Amino acid sequence: MDREMFHKAIVIAGKKGLNRLVKWVHVMEVTQIGNLLNGNELILSTGMAWKNDEASFLSLVQELIDHHVSGLCIELGTHLEEVPANIMELADKHGFPIIVFQEEVRFIDITQDLHTFLIQQHFQMISELEAFSQELNRLLLGSDPQILILNHLHETVKSQVLFKCSQQKELCVPALQEKEKDDLFHRIKTNKEKAHLIRQPIQALDHQLAELILFSEDRRFTELDVLLADRSSTALANQMLREMYTAEKKRAEENSWIQEWLEGRHREDEIENHLFMLGMRGKHQGAAVFCVELQHWQAGLSENQYPYIQIIVRSAFEPLGFYILPYAKREQLIFIMINLKEKTSMKDRLLQGIGQAGQNQKLPAVHMAAGKLISQLSSLSKSYDTAQKALRLQTKLAEGKISPLYDDLHMYRLISMIRDRDELHDFVNDYLQPVIDHDAKYQTRLLKTLKIYLMCKGSKQETAGHLFIVRQTLYHRIKQLEDLLGDDFMQPGKRQALEFAAMAHEYLELE
Repeated sequence: MDREMFHKAIVIAGKKGLNRLVKWVHVMEVTQIGNLLNGNELILSTGMAWKNDEASFLSLVQELIDHHVSGLCIELGTHLEEVPANIMELADKHGFPIIVFQEEVRFIDITQDLHTFLIQQHFQMISELEAFSQELNRLLLGSDPQILILNHLHETVKSQVLFKCSQQKELCVPALQEKEKDDLFHRIKTNKEKAHLIRQPIQALDHQLAELILFSEDRRFTELDVLLADRSSTALANQMLREMYTAEKKRAEENSWIQEWLEGRHREDEIENHLFMLGMRGKHQGAAVFCVELQHWQAGLSENQYPYIQIIVRSAFEPLGFYILPYAKREQLIFIMINLKEKTSMKDRLLQGIGQAGQNQKLPAVHMAAGKLISQLSSLSKSYDTAQKALRLQTKLAEGKISPLYDDLHMYRLISMIRDRDELHDFVNDYLQPVIDHDAKYQTRLLKTLKIYLMCKGSKQETAGHLFIVRQTLYHRIKQLEDLLGDDFMQPGKRQALEFAAMAHEYLELE
């Protein structure tokens, strides 16, 4: 309204919305918007399209409001004498400015003036953003870039800046007392006016590391403020990633001591003292060795991926209650997972962490396995040895068909120890060949039925439920199994042999 072209204009409705953002100016003489607008436009019109149709006029204004248009400017006199009261009431209700010119105006002059102004503003915003980004790059080279970046952002946007990270205490610029901080977070949580709040996630390697928050009670944030927050979050992500990378390299220097630990050459008290010196706090509730092996290892090139894999693994497991020590060994990354939460949920949390790490798109093609869960840290060599066995099974068998946890491999552990594969094949054939041949000849599913029946310990109701068949169908299949295997196939000794043969058959199929 401060532009010269608007000196004689009058705001007749929606004065509360005069601070709305205007991105462009359009001249429109239509009764329906459709997909013509993107939002944040200022519309110029003579009212020619709806001069004698108040219902169309009302519908158009509602559409403009729904499309988040910034305002409507109308030239009165030529086609429209006045704006109806019900339309002004609608505009007031939604804070939608309606501005009238009571004399003829040149829309071309208005659009040229406002577009020139908007382009200049956009150019100025780009210039300010570029200068801000250059300063961020300079601050990243400083001794404490994190606080320098937050201070620079606060000085630029003149608002409260907060930095939230799970690995450290919240940072507030300007600094706040604890009570003030709690009150502020409560106001942020209950704040419904998004224009006074910017929440920018700080992300790296497909993982949110922290959150940057800008809050102001007395002013609305602009598009420039959002862009400044975005550039700041990128700079903070780079700084955090650099610190994490440096920390991972420093941790790698612990490899020698960890190697001795994995070989069982350290006592329990030595281990606990060393972990305390490294910064671990709290009493451990057991541990396990977790191994990650690159599927396509290449000397020199693959080692460069290790710090990023360590960051992904650490980001997945640390929030689940594990203190992690990494150890690089040629094509393998070995992680000592020290449990700091309740022991009963350790296995479930290990599986959860493996799942989260495996879903990260930045993780290269790897095999992953965890060894035996141990209670004494001095017994870690047992977990390491069993992790290697579990990893060999993972690399040997179809990925995802067996558990990545050694403790869940059960019969696979025994089967894998049998070196003579011909003898294993003979054992499977001795017990299962009649069923395998029957399935192949008649396209039946007796082998699967047998495996489920054995798994359900002979429970017909449970077996039928797993196979999604009725009892009569199951009875018929069991009769066929008795004819092929003998009616004593569920007797203890033979049943155990069949269970082992079924598992061995699955193992040989996966191999």
